[in-house]
Amino acid sequence: MKTAKILALAETAVDDHFKYARFVKESEHHQGDVSPFANEESMAAYQACWFELEIVNALALDEWESEGRPDTWLDSWNERYKQDAKELVGKLCSLLS
Repeated sequence: MKTAKILALAETAVDDHFKYARFVKESEHHQGDVSPFANEESMAAYQACWFELEIVNALALDEWESEGRPDTWLDSWNERYKQDAKELVGKLCSLLS
């Protein structure tokens, strides 16, 4: 996946848990592409940040599924996961810039 597409997805990634899950999935594929990284250190930093993104994603999706996959889950997302997700998305984007 191209860096530009990941950065574009990042703009709305924390709007809800579905967009966040898509962002995490798409950004995972970027880990194997060494071209956007200056060195192994920056690639390792990206991988570590992505792992943190995945943890938040897994926790949010697990809670959503445990609650019966409700159609309206935005309040729970905003209250418990959005801030962490926002910080991690910003960190990942800064690693790509």
